[in-house]
Amino acid sequence: MTWRNRLRLWGGLVVLVVVVAALTLVVNQRSRQAFSSNAQVAASRSTVGSEYGGVVVRQLAEEGDEVALGQELFTISSIDLQRDLANGLQPVSTQSYRIDGARGRVTFVAPMAGTLTELEAEQDTFLAAGDMATVTAGGTQYVTAEFRLTPDQYGRIRVGGDARVELPSRSRMSATVSHVSVQTSEGIAVTTVELSVPHLASESLTSLNQPGSPVSVTLTLADSGVLAGPTDSFMDFLHRVGVR
Repeated sequence: MTWRNRLRLWGGLVVLVVVVAALTLVVNQRSRQAFSSNAQVAASRSTVGSEYGGVVVRQLAEEGDEVALGQELFTISSIDLQRDLANGLQPVSTQSYRIDGARGRVTFVAPMAGTLTELEAEQDTFLAAGDMATVTAGGTQYVTAEFRLTPDQYGRIRVGGDARVELPSRSRMSATVSHVSVQTSEGIAVTTVELSVPHLASESLTSLNQPGSPVSVTLTLADSGVLAGPTDSFMDFLHRVGVR
């Protein structure tokens, strides 16, 4: 065998070893990941409503407006309130609305600062009793995700562990596991994970990050095997060169 052929042989063996090692690390990385079956953005929210319905006589805010704590949203004229007052009842104001007994009106206010994400009120229309508006606090967005996991996978979830959130725009954000709950059915753990996503919470509410917006979550499971370190280093290298 000539030296040229020997070099080709050794070169081929080196390439084969490198490819096998890389594929092994990739397969190991995949075994450390869990993918959400359902995930969405959530945030701190407060509902505005009362047991009194009526006709909207003043509309002072629109859906999508930024509102301050205590800001007036709309006022209704309520026959039910007027009837209660005539019968000697004395309804009291709450954090969400103010009673005007002299005119039989209810003025609804924002119970917290944030964005008016839902609003049923419309000028000169009848508004039924119940939930009438929702205020969502900006900067409180987080993600809830459901996973269907085997017992082994569930045992490898760690509070404080890493995850990746992908928005409908395909942009990706780093996340951290903040809470885990589970219900097991037929040997499958249906796990609900809450994720802290700092970059998501730092942005104002838009169609992509308001409560209910669908997202995808990739959860990194704990791995204490001998390949854990090399796998992390290899995947970090791929990330740095833009492959992953």
